[in-house]
Amino acid sequence: MLCLVITITSSFVGFSFSHRLYKRKEVLEQFVIELKNALTQVRYSTDSLAKIFSKKFNGYYFDDETDFFVQWLKMLKIYENELSKKDIEMLSSFAKNLGTSDLDGEINNLNMYIELLNNSIKEAQNNINLKSKLYRTLGMSFGLALSIMLF
Repeated sequence: MLCLVITITSSFVGFSFSHRLYKRKEVLEQFVIELKNALTQVRYSTDSLAKIFSKKFNGYYFDDETDFFVQWLKMLKIYENELSKKDIEMLSSFAKNLGTSDLDGEINNLNMYIELLNNSIKEAQNNINLKSKLYRTLGMSFGLALSIMLF
């Protein structure tokens, strides 16, 4: 019975590591969608950043009363388990640079970060292809090996 519990537990750990790879890609894709929506709104409206992002942005609501960058960092904390440090740094620098230039500069900035996110999505897909099966297999193999040693 203990061997079965060890095998199932280690398999679950392997599957959770594998799932995190998929979740990262999913969150990055959602950020691309949201930034594309923001790009459209920046082009055709004169609203503040908080109003542009005031709708539910990946499950987070922005308001006009608090500094946008502070709110953005708080929103990124929600995704710190799914995203890599590199992703969080990139998205932090996006918000830090947002609102610092004219309309053309903002559009170029949004386009640049959309492209960077697309590159991160490609990297995430490569990680899925390379590591997902490895994590699941290693989890199960470790559990079986530990069970055999205990048996």
